[in-house]
Amino acid sequence: MVTPMKKIFALPAIVSSVVVTVLLLGVQRFGAFQTFELRIFDQMTQMGANSEPDSRLLIVAVTEEDIRRYGHPLSGEVVNNLLSKLTESEPRGIGLDIFRDLPVEPGHNQLLETLRLDDLIVPICEHAESDKPAIPAPTGIEPERVGFNDVVQDPDGTIRRNLLLLEPSANDACRSEFSFSLQLALKYLAAGGIQPQFTSDGELQLRDVVFKPIETNFGAYQNIDAGGDQILLNYRSPQQVARQVTVTDVLTDKVGQDLIKDRIILIGSTAPSLKDIQKTPYSNGKSDNSGDMAGVEIHATSVSQILSTVLNGQPLFWSFPDWGEAGWILVWSLAGGLIALRFRHPVILGIAGVGTLAILFAGSFFIFTQAGWIPLITPALGLVLAGGSVIAYSGYISNIEREEIAKILEDQKQAFDELQNHLKKNPEGDTTIIIHQEELPPNTLLDYRYKIVDGLGEGGFGRTYKAEDTKRPGNPICVVKQLRPSRSDEQFLIIARRLFDTEGKILELLGRKHDQIPQLLAYFEEGGQFYLVQECIDGQPLDKEIIPNQSWEEVKVVQLLKEVLQVLDFVHSNHVIHRDVKPSNLIRRNSDQRIVLIDFGTVKVIQDVQSESPAFEQQENHIVTYSPGYAPTEQMGGKPQFNTDIFALGMVAIQALTGVHPNTYRRDNNSMVLVPNKPQNNGLQIWRNQAQVSEKLADVIDRMVEYNSADRYQSAAEVLKALQGL
Repeated sequence: MVTPMKKIFALPAIVSSVVVTVLLLGVQRFGAFQTFELRIFDQMTQMGANSEPDSRLLIVAVTEEDIRRYGHPLSGEVVNNLLSKLTESEPRGIGLDIFRDLPVEPGHNQLLETLRLDDLIVPICEHAESDKPAIPAPTGIEPERVGFNDVVQDPDGTIRRNLLLLEPSANDACRSEFSFSLQLALKYLAAGGIQPQFTSDGELQLRDVVFKPIETNFGAYQNIDAGGDQILLNYRSPQQVARQVTVTDVLTDKVGQDLIKDRIILIGSTAPSLKDIQKTPYSNGKSDNSGDMAGVEIHATSVSQILSTVLNGQPLFWSFPDWGEAGWILVWSLAGGLIALRFRHPVILGIAGVGTLAILFAGSFFIFTQAGWIPLITPALGLVLAGGSVIAYSGYISNIEREEIAKILEDQKQAFDELQNHLKKNPEGDTTIIIHQEELPPNTLLDYRYKIVDGLGEGGFGRTYKAEDTKRPGNPICVVKQLRPSRSDEQFLIIARRLFDTEGKILELLGRKHDQIPQLLAYFEEGGQFYLVQECIDGQPLDKEIIPNQSWEEVKVVQLLKEVLQVLDFVHSNHVIHRDVKPSNLIRRNSDQRIVLIDFGTVKVIQDVQSESPAFEQQENHIVTYSPGYAPTEQMGGKPQFNTDIFALGMVAIQALTGVHPNTYRRDNNSMVLVPNKPQNNGLQIWRNQAQVSEKLADVIDRMVEYNSADRYQSAAEVLKALQGL
């Protein structure tokens, strides 16, 4: 019994997918793909929809013009006057993104007094790091009213994370636990009665939104420093995060009250000379600094994200847990393995692979638009590596099977040689292997399993039946071919049994490896007769489609040629010829309309065409099988070659184009071209005159059916190449 194809071929796809997934997860844990994944994150950020400037915010920028006018750093007096102007218009909060740990005269003391008395104003400090000391808040300001302005840079210097909370160390001069952006967002939310809370796990909660901090392995991040409470920063736009005005605009009363009232005001530098410019995801791939943002703009982005999450339902970035990420990679690895199994033609395989990668990228981008950050490089590599592994494994198995087929064919050739010698020495009786036997009645049970349903037909080598497989669920229909030796002498039966066994092995290997060749389900001997059991192809043979006196369109014939040639290319690559290509042996399968090549009952061994000794000697007692009209001269002489099948397929094409059966044609004695046996008019007529066919296709077919095999195409691949563009 033959093992079902799915059980044989699905296993390498599964095994390779699992192995590739495990390897990729291991390599990923070392951060090997993080840099590439972060670049993809940046590209997706740039591809996302841009939002309008946040109307809840206003940035008061310290520009180069302001520096020239008021000096740098801005004195306490200038900053104090600026704050006074802003507070007159009743903002919800003012963030001062300017350090004032050291006095800048004149007016420093007056500024400190303003900061102590007005709790709408949020000054900043900066926590200590290993390579730099802390910058404390202005003197006399409680830590609860200060926001730290620390930002988290990735290894490439880009700001992609929003640090919300951080517990300072014991000796840290910056004592604030809340970030600058969080403090300002809380000022805005407080007007609506929204106060910060903390869950039992210590996670920040604002109204019904829990700000779950990212972990060391989040999305494409691997082993990052996730200290404090960090979330992934969701940028609004590469343009303006919020409306901007300058310090000079405010101090000269050019800013209307409507731009300030009930808004969060952020004061900070945008002047390039002050070097408070940071890289953002919009910077990636830019030759200039057009994607960079000032520190105050990044803080504004953070404030906007918090407000949009709490008030507008904007989701926070999420990612798969470890098990989900493993499953995600496994799914795409398995897809790559299955694609490599399903598509063998390099062009089709390439198209399918690229198409699947496009689906992966499109799917990942769609998930990204829904605030999901999932790996892209690892599943893409999984798809490619698993597919490549399956291809390599399949190639290895194919080589083994080719060697196996070569041994079987050699054994078959020896058996045929022995049969030839036996027939020569013992010419008595019928010299064919098979005779027409009495038809098996319905309900006959073969091999204790296959119950005959009805007869399908009778050919030169036996009878064919429709049967039920009683040992499979649902009793599926199969096809049973009955072959019976015509002679009963012991030596003849020994050789016939050997030929039957080799033929069964060849059919098993061919059907297992190609979807357009019926699978061999079993082969056995019973009651002195031989039986082959094959899958039943639900479809219609082409002799029901190619109707006498009705012509096919050229495009349909080209499609038929290309499809059958691909199957023949596979068959010939395994050193086997079909020997009986004709419409009744080509079935259009109902499930997918693909052509299935059936009836390999006369599979014969072929020697190298370059060999001086033919596979079969042309002698009085030799085995010759063919269908009139479809067989070239070398086949009728018992010396088939690979392009014997090409000849037969060419005759099928002529029959489809003309509606005329091939046995009604003959060879012109002078030109050796095909002409009708009974010309309608005087003069030489050729087959193409009876068809609506282009010169290019007619030339290809003429070469397929050349009288001399040396003048024909030598391989199916050569014909496929000639058909390109048709």
